[in-house]
Amino acid sequence: MISLNRNNSNLNIFKIFLLLISIKLVFSITPPQTEYDCISSIKNKYGTTIDLNELCISAFECDPITGSILTIAIFPSNINDAPLLLINDIICLPFLQNLTIQYIPVENEFIYHSFPSMKSMIIKDSKNSLSNGIIQNLPNYDYLELSTGEIEETTLNLFYISNVKSFKSSIGYVWLECEPIPIGTNFVTNALEISALNYPNFTNYPRFEKVLMNFNDNFDISTIPNFQTISSNLMRIKHNIASSSLTISTEFYAHLNYKISKLYIDSRLSTPTSYFDFSKNKNYRYLQLVNTQDFHINGNFPILNIQKNTSVLLFLGSLSVFPPISEWGDVNNFVQLSSITLNLPLPNYTGSGEYYLLNGNSITGTIDKSWCNTELNVAYNQLTGTIPSCYTCYFKNPQVSGIDVLPSSLLFDRFQGNQFNNHDISLPCTTFLPRVTVLQRNPLQIKVFGQDIGYDARNWLINSTIGSSEVKKVLIGREYHLTFNNTNFNDVDYFPVLFKLPYNSVLTFPVVEKHPIITKVTIISPFIAFVEGIYFSSCYGFNDTIIMVGNVHCPVTKTSFFNITCETVVSNPFLVSMQQGFLINIGGNKMSMVYINSNPNTINDKQCINGCRDLDHGICDMTTGKCICNSNYQGSDCSIPLVNCPSNSSVNQCSGNGECNIVTGECVCDSGYQSSDCSIPFIGCPIDSKGRICYGFGTCNNLTGVCTCDDNHQSSDCSIPFVKCPSVNSIFECSGYGQCQNTTGICTCDELSFSDDCSLHNCLEPNCNLNGKCDLSIGQCRCNSLYTGNDCLIPLHFVSSVIPSLETGGSAIFYGHFGDLHSDLKLTIGDLPCQITFNSSNLINCTAPPGTGIKSITVSQNHIIWSGKDIYKYISNNLKCPNDCSNNGRCNQTTLECECFPNFGSFDCSGSVENIPKSNITIDTNSSTTTIKNQEINFQIYYKQLLEVDYNGKIIKQYYLNNNWNSNKSSSPSPSSLDQIEHIFTQSINDGNNQCKIITNIKEINNKQEITFADTIFKLEPNSIKLTISIQNYTYQNNLNTLKLEIVTSVNQDDDNDNDCNENESNLDISNSNDLSVFNYIKISKNNKLFSGRFINRVVSDGVSTFLSSTTTKSSSTFDFITVTLNLPHCKKECVIDPDFSVLVTSKFQQNCEKDDNNKKYVIPVAVVVSVVGAAAIAAGAYIFYRKKFVENQLKIRLKIFNK
Repeated sequence: MISLNRNNSNLNIFKIFLLLISIKLVFSITPPQTEYDCISSIKNKYGTTIDLNELCISAFECDPITGSILTIAIFPSNINDAPLLLINDIICLPFLQNLTIQYIPVENEFIYHSFPSMKSMIIKDSKNSLSNGIIQNLPNYDYLELSTGEIEETTLNLFYISNVKSFKSSIGYVWLECEPIPIGTNFVTNALEISALNYPNFTNYPRFEKVLMNFNDNFDISTIPNFQTISSNLMRIKHNIASSSLTISTEFYAHLNYKISKLYIDSRLSTPTSYFDFSKNKNYRYLQLVNTQDFHINGNFPILNIQKNTSVLLFLGSLSVFPPISEWGDVNNFVQLSSITLNLPLPNYTGSGEYYLLNGNSITGTIDKSWCNTELNVAYNQLTGTIPSCYTCYFKNPQVSGIDVLPSSLLFDRFQGNQFNNHDISLPCTTFLPRVTVLQRNPLQIKVFGQDIGYDARNWLINSTIGSSEVKKVLIGREYHLTFNNTNFNDVDYFPVLFKLPYNSVLTFPVVEKHPIITKVTIISPFIAFVEGIYFSSCYGFNDTIIMVGNVHCPVTKTSFFNITCETVVSNPFLVSMQQGFLINIGGNKMSMVYINSNPNTINDKQCINGCRDLDHGICDMTTGKCICNSNYQGSDCSIPLVNCPSNSSVNQCSGNGECNIVTGECVCDSGYQSSDCSIPFIGCPIDSKGRICYGFGTCNNLTGVCTCDDNHQSSDCSIPFVKCPSVNSIFECSGYGQCQNTTGICTCDELSFSDDCSLHNCLEPNCNLNGKCDLSIGQCRCNSLYTGNDCLIPLHFVSSVIPSLETGGSAIFYGHFGDLHSDLKLTIGDLPCQITFNSSNLINCTAPPGTGIKSITVSQNHIIWSGKDIYKYISNNLKCPNDCSNNGRCNQTTLECECFPNFGSFDCSGSVENIPKSNITIDTNSSTTTIKNQEINFQIYYKQLLEVDYNGKIIKQYYLNNNWNSNKSSSPSPSSLDQIEHIFTQSINDGNNQCKIITNIKEINNKQEITFADTIFKLEPNSIKLTISIQNYTYQNNLNTLKLEIVTSVNQDDDNDNDCNENESNLDISNSNDLSVFNYIKISKNNKLFSGRFINRVVSDGVSTFLSSTTTKSSSTFDFITVTLNLPHCKKECVIDPDFSVLVTSKFQQNCEKDDNNKKYVIPVAVVVSVVGAAAIAAGAYIFYRKKFVENQLKIRLKIFNK
């Protein structure tokens, strides 16, 4: 110890030596010559007392290395007439960081100049040089103070100080305004101290670290609502404090702002008219009110619901109702009432505050023990009675910052100035009962709790020397959590704690609580025993400790962690015995017991191996050092379990059929028994001549004596081979359709099943009535598209063509597929029945009811209903030729066609056949597009797409036809026949089961011809185009579905136009497109040329001529086009359509145009869409013509397909 002190002394001497050297170095520092000259000029200008020989020693601060001046303060010798301080006076100090001047006027731009190194500037009394206030942005400062009166009532825009981190203006009350901060501007100000006349609007200004605002009598109270726009960690408000009498009061408005953490208000607050609710203000952490004389409502404190996380401080006031201080504060926040006249008794405490300073409030009554749950300072009141022991035990506790005023204060001083009967610093403490448990080992964290443990963690030292680095107050005065960052208890079982107060005691505590360990028991007398060991109670009263010597209770008189003394009464001495039980029970759940010799003056200290483990294993006899094991354990330390064997008998172990191994607890059964308790007889299985159990091909179940054979053997002794039969699955042999002979592995199949594994099956009708094919994998018929049912006998019927009746009713013929099974055959037209007179597999003849127009039909048989939408049209005689032949021809009432007068043509005789310019026809062999060019006009025709639709018209399949054609070689006209030129195109639809083929024949008509199609005779004009399209073997998704075909035509006009005299707008005419005539017509006129299309309302469906409906639409927008829709019946083998197109001119057409009017040329597209989806009505002529042409001929020709 002496050597250590000597080393410390030497070290201190060395430190003093270094300090003297550093001081000498500082004294020897001089500023650079230029800065020296600069200071000299300032000294001469202001007559200061600066000693130029000691610049860096006196009032100036210099850089210790370069000598450059860092800090100066300038005070003139004549404070009333100092010269103006110029920027140039200071700029010669380039490294100056801190400048203070007083009683010196400054140049106008002085405070706005950016000095290169300036951080702090203080200007006090600038002699009216700043009378305009701050009028522009200030440069960057860490701190700027302008304490000068001439700025009084000037306007300060806070945006001008946005580069100043901390700004102070404490003399001269100014008007404040907050100019909006531009986007991208960095507002660095975080501290303000300003004497002001108003609150500005701080909206959109950032949060301040602190704001200190002083207001005088001229404060504009109308700006108080702007208070709520301030956001700051700390704010201090002073109102009228400069007033000597402080007679002017101010209303309380702290409740308006939720964005301040700490608020100080020093103002005479006026008497409120209603209470203030702080339940929503959860941000205040500190609320201090000074001068609260009038701040009450009938003596009640007027603020309600102050949050517990708020420290509340009230000074200089008077209340007649004790404020609810128990509701204020928590373990981290305190409450202070000072100089608040109360004259009321101190209430009981129910709160959780950190501490309560209630000094100088004229409080009466006594201190209830409930106040032990917090720290208390009640000095200079009128309290009487007894101070609780939780405080008196710690009267000598040294000063605690915040609650104790002077550094020399003790906790004793907190109770002075009252009339207590135990305010005595020398009182002993008898109620101190601490407890310590370990919360975590590394880093060490402990919990200190108990009775009268004090309030100051500085008094608690681990290992008597180590103080905590962090303290968490859980319950004030009752529980604290201490953390020791550089300490761990990884290898520690117990530890000492020094409690410096109340009486400097060291107590030992376990890291983990354990049962007490007894190492020595001394029987001092028949009444007194002394026990030594560890893990006893840390101090007397710490835990309830019970000691029994035999049956005698020995009350504890003294205890520590390592020893206990107990003493029984003289009338109940210890029983003298050579082997007496000695039991210690600590806290009701920690027990230890040994055997001792209880004779007086006997020492029992013989230790047993491993302490006999614990009471569950055995008890140590401390007279011999040997363990006395419990009935379930054995061994020298009672560590080996004494295990009973299982048994089904309460008398014998192992059921009386074996021997028990008491070490392992396992039975060794006799030869005739088995199982863990030997209770089950052992039954053997068959063996072969070689002694192999189950013939070596299985395992024996000795419970039953039955063999479990392997996969290749069977029978009770596994002597018979087992062969699996083939199967298509792993669940059933013979695929589940046969019996297996396991000795041979051969299947015997069920009826209708065959093959080696019985996986194939014949159908009940092997050939499926020639309407399908038997699927041998499931034994069921797969019917073709025309039949259904288990044996493919039920037809999926449909109608492919119709010969209707007159509107008066009568015979109607329906062709299609109906099969040979006709159970409950019915046919309806519209909603009316058609009485069947004859039916076969492909024809139904019935008597139609009277009707008009187009109807849908249904055919039902064999519980199957087929519907044809709009495919039946009654024959009407009330038909006319188109446009009454335009008065240029006669109407043929039989055919309903116009017979035009000479020089007229077209379907309605509206066109001229004279002077028709020659048309040139070209056909694209790739796309089948046909182009008819007539002078400047070009007409184009091509097929667009084929659609399959359902009964409701929904598209089921869509096939685009354009550019998918294959061209066959065109047939050129022979010298003997120049009537026409044919072009043939084909394409196929390969879509799953659909193998449809489409063929189109495009004919260029050179000479006038008469054509027959679908038993209808019509004429073709020269230079026209006739199309024929055949759709063959289309496979429908459903027998109710039909097809649509779209044909597109377009017309355009060349730019090089010499035919301007004929130019006119396009006209689209679809008035002659209807379902009532034999033909549908469309007409497009352009430049006095007529382009007409003719569509016969008939189709050849599966070889039978029948009708189809058509719909025509037109559109005029950017392009003009016509759409014609033709609907086909359900054609199974082939549908054939036969439209034609021609070009004529109108009577206004001029052969030769003599002048060009330079009209702008344009292009008009024309589209013709031919739809072949549904079936529509036939337009007909007279009934006689109809019967002759269609009924009689149809009966004669009867489609070849039906005759085959």
